[in-house]
This record gives sequence, structure tokens and C-alpha cells, in this order.
Amino acid sequence: MEKRAIIILAILAGWLIWMPLMDRSISRLVLAQQETGPSWDSVESIGVMPFVKGKYGSEISESLNCTVCLLLNDPKDLVQDSDLILTLYTQKALQKRLREKVIALEESKDFYERIPRDESKDSPRSLAQRLGKALNADLMILGNVWKYRERIGGSQGISEPASVSFAIYMIDVPSGKLIWKGVFSETQRSLAENTLRARTFFERGSKWLSADELAAFGVNEIFQKFPE
Repeated sequence: MEKRAIIILAILAGWLIWMPLMDRSISRLVLAQQETGPSWDSVESIGVMPFVKGKYGSEISESLNCTVCLLLNDPKDLVQDSDLILTLYTQKALQKRLREKVIALEESKDFYERIPRDESKDSPRSLAQRLGKALNADLMILGNVWKYRERIGGSQGISEPASVSFAIYMIDVPSGKLIWKGVFSETQRSLAENTLRARTFFERGSKWLSADELAAFGVNEIFQKFPE
């Protein structure tokens, strides 16, 4: 009996050692790419533009440059306030990183509602650049969401899991140049369906997440890869 217990403990120890390595090696839920790192000492202010709904093309940056009217989204895949929720989560994550450099979200929203726009001509990038100039910001964060589907069921049992997909960009206001981008896309899976991501499953409380909880997790994951 004692020998069997030792064997079991050895197996568990090996699993605990390898599990984090497997989790990192197969994870493709968060992708982030830095184009040209900002010099934070020279950045005095940064703002967050409200998220837009929809996606264009297979490449992340295509949605950044596409005219707003061409961004495609399926209303069945987007809960009503998904853009507002992600904007708030992004603002909070940015404030944790840059604190007093971040422009208040209320101010950004107020200016955003007042800037002139033509959705048949304006892209998310051009709107963010225009908003940044109105706010006198050095950098702007913006994003788009194309899937924000709520789970069907409760935290302990579901018939359909939550599913969330969005991208976040950072641009230089004077030039409009893309500095950094990240994407999160996940439909939550059970531990039985994906044992290699066991560590993440337990970190999330061993439960089925709501769309809001999954989105918050996604924003935090992206900002772990934010430029230092």
C-alpha cells in the first residue's frame, strides 16, 4: 500500500511539473505583436476609444483600416453591450499599467460622441487618430469585437459555452502608425475536452464562465503582453 502511494505521488508530481509547460506551449488563445515599442518617458497621455463591432478579413489589422460600414458582425454572436463592456475592461487594465497617463473614459466618450464622422469613409484607425488629436493624446487604444456569445446554462453546467473574440490595437496619434496589437479568441471548453489546459481551467475557478468573465480574462491575458 505504501509503495502504491509513493507511485501515485510521483505521477502527480510529474504532472504538476509538466502541466504549466504544456499549457504554455499549446495556448493560442492570445496573440500579441509589438510593431515599434513606445518610449513611455515621452508619453504624456493615452486614451481609450470605445470598441467598434465587427471584423473585416482574416488578418487582424484589416479591421483597423477597413471603413466602419464594412465591418461585418452577426447580431446573434454579439450581446447588446459587448462593445461597452470591453471598453471598460480595457480602460481598467490600461489604468493599472499607466495610471495618471490614462485619460478618463468619460472624457474620451464625450469627445468621441462629438467628433464628425462618415462611416462610409472613416476607419477605426482614422477615428482613433481624430479622437486622439481632440484629446491631445500621444497614443490611443482601440478595439473591435466580433463575437461575444453568452453561455446557455449556469456556472456548473451548460448546454452552450460562452464564446468571445476581440482585438486591441495601440496607435501613435500624430502619425497613425500601429504600435502594438493583440487578439483574444476563445470558446470555453470543459476539462474533459481539453486536459492540456487544466491549469487554466482551475485558475478560472473550475467553472463555466459567463461571457463577461471570459472577456475580462481575455483582456487581462492580452495586457500581460503589453509593452513595458
